[in-house]
Amino acid sequence: MSTTDAATGVGTTSIGNGPDADTTSIGNGPDADAEGVGIADLDEAALHWQEHGWVLVDGLVPTADIDHAVEDLWDLYPHPDEFHGGDAAHRSRFVGSSHDQGHNFDKAGDDGPAFRAEQFLGHIMFPYESLRLNRLQVHRNVVHFARRAIGLDDIRIYQARTWGKYTGVTNYEQPYHQDRNHNVVPDRLEPGWWNLEGFLYLSDVEPDVAPTELAGGPADPARPYDGPPESRRISAAGTRGSFLAYRPDTWHRGVDLRRPGGSRFLMSASFKPGSADWIGYDNVQPVTVGRPWIQFAATCTPDELSLFGAPVPGHPYWTPELVDALEHRYPGIDASPWRDALD
Repeated sequence: MSTTDAATGVGTTSIGNGPDADTTSIGNGPDADAEGVGIADLDEAALHWQEHGWVLVDGLVPTADIDHAVEDLWDLYPHPDEFHGGDAAHRSRFVGSSHDQGHNFDKAGDDGPAFRAEQFLGHIMFPYESLRLNRLQVHRNVVHFARRAIGLDDIRIYQARTWGKYTGVTNYEQPYHQDRNHNVVPDRLEPGWWNLEGFLYLSDVEPDVAPTELAGGPADPARPYDGPPESRRISAAGTRGSFLAYRPDTWHRGVDLRRPGGSRFLMSASFKPGSADWIGYDNVQPVTVGRPWIQFAATCTPDELSLFGAPVPGHPYWTPELVDALEHRYPGIDASPWRDALD
């Protein structure tokens, strides 16, 4: 979702599986055809990601789990009805409480694809004030799929945040680009070394509320950074609970919100091999002394904490005294797996 190595796009064919997926001219391309691209079978979805560099996993998280957590989203963002209701205070709240990542792009006009700093408003960093949203960040289905796609059990969450957009904030249309700023060295694009960038849909991302658009790739493995492949352009429209996964060699772009009064909300969940210290984006260590993290960590299993780098039970790091300290740091945590694994 970050923006480096921009390449301008060509005429698009936009393909989606949202409620309006049978219409034409969805996305930004003229007279675009529409058809579904989502995959529900996890084995098929993981293979598609490995072979093509992207996949939209239909309904990965049950709608009931999404709706349960999204009740708390409006403590982080203005409700769309409020934002579009004409009260400037709600727009000020959105701008003032979200994170724009400090992007410093050249001034761009209102028309056409460009990177605009306002496109990156709406980021709110994990951990959130809501325990329900924090628990959604480590949803077992998302973690299971990430392990399946990457092909490793030992993985880490390295990017975690929510991202809200509203019609009228800015023109969200971007040129095609790759996310090469997740790695301090060139990406090794082969099994065992992949990282997976992902968006969990917290709202229905229909064709007119800015589904991510992808080049139909994959990129040429011999020249992965030469430009987007000359193939169909794919609009990853989907219902809430779906999960868009892609790799850093995937050419993609943001498109504009065209629906009057529209909005779109995602949760970023990106994963890397556990030993890949050269890949990163968001770090939780500075916020682990705060109430939201402490409350969240106390509910975590050893496997869930390992996603953030915590040593698993049986690791030589642990001593009886450190397990005592873990219980003191996170009141209510079930420390028995760590204690039972002590020599």
